[in-house]
Amino acid sequence: MLKQSFMNLSRHKLRTALSVLGIILGVSSLILLVSVVDGIRLDIENAFSKAQGARVSSLHGGDPVLSQLDESWIPKLEKIAGVKIAVGNIIQSTRFVDGKQQDLFSGPRVLGIDVDRSLKATSTGFSGELLEGRDFKSADRGVALIGKAVQDNFDKFVGTKIKVNDKSFTIVGVYTTGSDLIDNSILVPIDDAREATGFPKGKVSYFNVQLVNPKDDQVVVDRINLIYGDKIMAQSLSDFSSQFGQLFDSITALVVILASIASVVAAVGVINTMLMSVLERFKEIGALKAVGWTSENIMALVVFESVLVGIIGGLAGVLLGVALAGFTNSFLLATHVSTPLILGSFIGAVFVGLLAGVYPAFVASRMDPVEALRFE
Repeated sequence: MLKQSFMNLSRHKLRTALSVLGIILGVSSLILLVSVVDGIRLDIENAFSKAQGARVSSLHGGDPVLSQLDESWIPKLEKIAGVKIAVGNIIQSTRFVDGKQQDLFSGPRVLGIDVDRSLKATSTGFSGELLEGRDFKSADRGVALIGKAVQDNFDKFVGTKIKVNDKSFTIVGVYTTGSDLIDNSILVPIDDAREATGFPKGKVSYFNVQLVNPKDDQVVVDRINLIYGDKIMAQSLSDFSSQFGQLFDSITALVVILASIASVVAAVGVINTMLMSVLERFKEIGALKAVGWTSENIMALVVFESVLVGIIGGLAGVLLGVALAGFTNSFLLATHVSTPLILGSFIGAVFVGLLAGVYPAFVASRMDPVEALRFE
């Protein structure tokens, strides 16, 4: 039956190839898109896995770029039991870098650090690895640390200048957190950040709060929200990983839905191929029935041919998807291709082939051998 199935499919090579191509495109696009989402998720989770403490932001700020808090919150936060120190930070999008206009969403962000208070704190938020140069010093002004992504995108290194909007900075260090998204930042002293972005004096975007005992992060967060929950919002830094996870779960679901639509289109192509094949073999099927083939045998033959289309398309789609994910990982974005993703995509392709063959197989099994043999 296997040999006969291959022979039947090869009768109309172009039509079969187009059906297989539909499945290949559906499978490969699913693997590529999901691997990109998973890669970004792992990057962010790895970066935040080192986080300790809490972040305090505006109650209605949402994105920290839109949040503004008065620095007078510092003594209030530090009076709360379990809080060791609160460090204000500014985060803003860049309009121009080295005179070139930047996209507000994908361009680098300026992160203003309260250097003096940060030096007093041993840990305030996630910490990256210093690749080149040095960290901030207390008296620093007009200097910057840049993420690895900024270094790569703007061809910078320690000792060169980088101009943010209208203010120029000397790069003293290059860092990485392991995440391309988080590494796409320019760190400068907080007063320099205000000058470069026009951020109001005496205001910050959020506070990183270091705790006396990092294990009590959720207890302290609940305490801050209980006392000041009507004005500010505190979150454990370790919670950000799970929040991003929920966001990426939703994105993954959307990707799967889009890929499912592509699978439906591919299934229609397979149904068309198999139905045309059945109608063209009307007389042949009648002959098979006349020599003893049962309706179940005919149905199994057609379904097997359809499943073969799914298997071939699935294997080729997996190979193409993994190759595209590897290319993307090397030159564009981090990707992560998991074994469940590969297996699920392949099984889905086979399932599409199976379902697409059911109706044509039913049509073939219902043929009257006498009518089929008389067919011209």
